[in-house]
Amino acid sequence: MLKTFFSALTFSATIRLATPLILTGMGGLFADRANVFNIGLESFMLISAFFAMLGSYLTTNPFIGLLFGMTSSLIASIIFGILVIYLNSNPIVVGIAMNLSAWGFTTLLLDTIFNIRGAFIDNRIKSFQSIELPIIKDIPFVGDILSGHNVLVYIALISVIICHIVIFKTPFGLRLRGLKSNETAVQTAGVNTIKYKWITTLISGIFAGISGTFLPLGGLSMFTENMSAGKGFLALAAIMIGNGNPFKVFIACLIFAYADALSVGLQGFEIPSQIVLMAPYLATVIALFVERLREIRLTTSVKNSSS
Repeated sequence: MLKTFFSALTFSATIRLATPLILTGMGGLFADRANVFNIGLESFMLISAFFAMLGSYLTTNPFIGLLFGMTSSLIASIIFGILVIYLNSNPIVVGIAMNLSAWGFTTLLLDTIFNIRGAFIDNRIKSFQSIELPIIKDIPFVGDILSGHNVLVYIALISVIICHIVIFKTPFGLRLRGLKSNETAVQTAGVNTIKYKWITTLISGIFAGISGTFLPLGGLSMFTENMSAGKGFLALAAIMIGNGNPFKVFIACLIFAYADALSVGLQGFEIPSQIVLMAPYLATVIALFVERLREIRLTTSVKNSSS
């Protein structure tokens, strides 16, 4: 059992399982920086997963599927933006409504287009091919972990660095950080906060579109009802833990994915399946609890120092 915890297979699965969380988390943290609480990330992922599958099915090309997925998620983010930013609706209510609607909408489309319920598998659905990284693939253990993934996995890893640069090294990121700290002050300085909310909402839609595409085309070449299975909420939890820092969000996603990978690896042992399957969600609750304790301790120390 101990080998399962530290095997290259488990770590490789962690990176693969973390990919949709990382992508959604990177997009969602931009909206979070602009004070847009987007609980509808789950719906973006699920809608893009279906249309990515549909695009790949129609053209037998996963990159066209990616285009379909990103476009559909972008449209979903526009709908969210109209309701929340333009019409000033409650983002939590809108997000919950979109999450529930996405499940019903994709199930309806699956039944209407393919006349099937549950899962759809077809040879015309093409996934992204695995990529062997030169030099890295020959490094023992490390090569087994990092090499042999598809292009979306590497896009997710690179996006962490890019997002960090954008948020902490550019004028755009400076204004976003200001929005998170004091939106009124940023407005007073002449920044169009509505524009930034729109931009970040659309960014979250694009990232969630890539994330949702990974679900059916990351190797499975299939679509199932409710395929996102709560991954949008896990990404939202990672955003809350990371507090707008891409690398902290990345670490949180890896922790959740590692627990998920262990839940798969431990199913062969004599452990109740209910305990194994709850591992990633238990890790999420523990991480949120620890982060909340850290915030309370920090707030208390600030108050004590000021008094």
